[in-house]
Amino acid sequence: MAEITGRPVIADQSLSGLSLTPQTLLEDLADLFSRAERAFDCARHSRTYGVAGEVFSVFSDQEDYLNAVDLAIWSQPPETAASTRIFVGVAGENGCPSIAWRAAHFEERQVEALLAPTRYRMHYFHPLSYWQVFDRQTATGLQILNRADQYPPWDLGSPLRNFLQWHLASRDGALIHAGTLGVADKGVLLAGAGGSGKSGTVLSGIMAGLTTVGDDYVFVTPSSLRAHPLFETLKQDADGLARVGLTNHPAIPANTNWQDKYQFFIRDLGLPDLPASLSLKALLVPRITGQARTELYPVSAKEAFLALAPSGVTQIPGDRPLLYATAAEIARRLPCFRLDLGVDPDEVSTTIRQFIEGI
Repeated sequence: MAEITGRPVIADQSLSGLSLTPQTLLEDLADLFSRAERAFDCARHSRTYGVAGEVFSVFSDQEDYLNAVDLAIWSQPPETAASTRIFVGVAGENGCPSIAWRAAHFEERQVEALLAPTRYRMHYFHPLSYWQVFDRQTATGLQILNRADQYPPWDLGSPLRNFLQWHLASRDGALIHAGTLGVADKGVLLAGAGGSGKSGTVLSGIMAGLTTVGDDYVFVTPSSLRAHPLFETLKQDADGLARVGLTNHPAIPANTNWQDKYQFFIRDLGLPDLPASLSLKALLVPRITGQARTELYPVSAKEAFLALAPSGVTQIPGDRPLLYATAAEIARRLPCFRLDLGVDPDEVSTTIRQFIEGI
């Protein structure tokens, strides 16, 4: 991990007012990246992360934001030079361009369709004037904030998520919105919408000695059926923490996040480090039933796909066809089961352990 310090923050009004329009979007983006080269040179801090076999260097004047990325992102010491550069900055400061959308509305699907065959990917969260833009040809990303503290509430749980997807898409895989549990090198995906019990099952599993490569997002290569970790973030409500005896654990923050859940990190629980990957052997669709014991039942690939695909596709813009196709291939190639959860976390974890060891 590297850090660069010593450059002052300066306002640069000459960079303000760059407009993006649907009619000239490709030319506008080329202009944006040309202007942004100065931002990388002016950045006062940097970090380098090794994620899923790729190396990402992140440059910014916002040291607090980089510190938050350090906490959330899963990283191994990089073994090669960085293949991807990302700049995180405030519009108009230290070489960071200031940009605006010059159309009556921002139609995300229309923009995605326009950019799909091109080198560019883009996400715009208009309530906060928050931009993420990526050039796949040069592996260069820009995350531009209107103010240093104005990022979406979900961002710090999975920072740089879109950039990870946009670059890792070249690796015959995609980000999948799912939890994971494993024994040694073997593991399962847990897929389902919010409230299905997915996160609680992952948390109880790792507290019972199972391993994981992620509670929320993982990178999966469907050809090899391997899942790779991206983030160390865990999220759980008060009842879920109480079930596994973590209510008063020092890793748990005092306040909840935007989902009224406590957000914390695997490393702070004193558990073993996450493995570099898991070999996926099954796809489980958890369901809270209130019954005494945990049961597994085979389900169709279609049912599993419908549990796996929608949330990830809607949460990661720019590559929807690829995300759907990856989820479909995973559901076709893995045996799929409904996981009816019992009420005892230890019994749930034991059942999943026995299932993984026997599959």
